[in-house]
Amino acid sequence: MSDTEPPLPPTPVLHSARLILRPVRLDDGPAMQRRFPQWEVVRYLSTRTPWPYPADGGVVHAQRCVDRIAARECFLWAITLKGGDDELIGLMDVRPDDGVSREMRGFWLDPEFWGQGLMTEAAELVTEYVFVELGWPHLWLDNAASNLGSHRIKEKQGARIVERIENAAWVSGPDAKIVWLLTREDWLARRSEGAIRRMPPTPVLHSERLTLRPVCPEDTPTIQRRFNQWEVVKYLSAVVPWPYPDDGAATNAVETLKEMAAGEKAIWAITCKGAENELIGRIDLWPDDGIIRTQRGFWLDPEFWGQGLMTEAAERVTEYAFTELGWRHLWLRNGEANTASYRVKEKQGARIVDRVPAKFVSGEMMSVVWYLAADDWLAHREEKS
Repeated sequence: MSDTEPPLPPTPVLHSARLILRPVRLDDGPAMQRRFPQWEVVRYLSTRTPWPYPADGGVVHAQRCVDRIAARECFLWAITLKGGDDELIGLMDVRPDDGVSREMRGFWLDPEFWGQGLMTEAAELVTEYVFVELGWPHLWLDNAASNLGSHRIKEKQGARIVERIENAAWVSGPDAKIVWLLTREDWLARRSEGAIRRMPPTPVLHSERLTLRPVCPEDTPTIQRRFNQWEVVKYLSAVVPWPYPDDGAATNAVETLKEMAAGEKAIWAITCKGAENELIGRIDLWPDDGIIRTQRGFWLDPEFWGQGLMTEAAERVTEYAFTELGWRHLWLRNGEANTASYRVKEKQGARIVDRVPAKFVSGEMMSVVWYLAADDWLAHREEKS
């Protein structure tokens, strides 16, 4: 990083289904010393890696990692298992494009944990962070030609080979160096083609005043009665029919149950504690497909407006997405005139990133696009507590 470039943000804690990536600490030195100096780990690394590995190598490297994190010149994550003992089992680093080296990411993993897809999971998590949250346009990547494991990870992510450099120097000796370019556009396209992540069954969630439970066929008459109100539908997408047909809720229920069964969405009936059979609204959550930039929708009967119930439901679902599913962000939307929905997002710490024309039941208006990062949400919640 040049002196004129702004420092990177602090290395954040990242969560995936099975992993927690946290900043490297000084006390990671012993784990590094135990797990790193193995031939399978180092053989395809650059000759900058000392080999044989010195007895104080782990401690020295942990100190260097901490210093570089403090200087904000790169990101350095300890790879740890979710639900484990927080011990480092590998390392991932990412650095800005210096315009010369064409090396922006590196990693290693103890062979004890190979063959489980953990390195791919970690690489995807970090790539999502730099492309979605930081907005980086690309990553330059490389590996020894014989390093087929690293090669496959890059292929899975949608990277393309741009050069082969013969006789590069590796710990194991000369081998060709494969240079890859992974662009944000290619990664997003690969992710959307590869499928939306399947949602687990919709769980029952509890908050102070609410129980959010899966929508069921028995909710249909209540939905027909509560949803069929202009104040509820006017800021919804124009795909919602209006005037609302007599069989509107029944027809929608068929589609809703299909979406839940297929794992496309989590769909909750919003109910008051002690009255769980009576739906008063609905809230939906679905994965990021890399294209439409919206992942949550909700409505609430106006009878229950003005009590903060919608904010409470949105907070509980957001907590589920970030802490239980391990998502790193939510894309959100609302019509520009929908000030109530606007306030819910503001309260959560979301930030506006775009405005685009859209059609709503009430007519055409700008659709406000918001981005809610897990770190921003957590910081906002801690400020309020």
